[in-house]
Amino acid sequence: MPDLIIQLIIVMLVCGFVYWCWLKLSPLMPIAEPFASVINVLVVILIGAIVLFYAIIPLLHQLAHLRL
Repeated sequence: MPDLIIQLIIVMLVCGFVYWCWLKLSPLMPIAEPFASVINVLVVILIGAIVLFYAIIPLLHQLAHLRL
């Protein structure tokens, strides 16, 4: 259980850092607004998937013994 908590903290820190970097660097890219919106949505979906597969599903498996 302690290793799961450490893994959760590391995943959240990495995902937060990646999202912060994306928010700081995305205005510097010379692309049109519709494409920037689509890329922003894709980045958010990617970060959500990382959190789901590396944080939420292992937590459910550990706490409730659910196999997803």
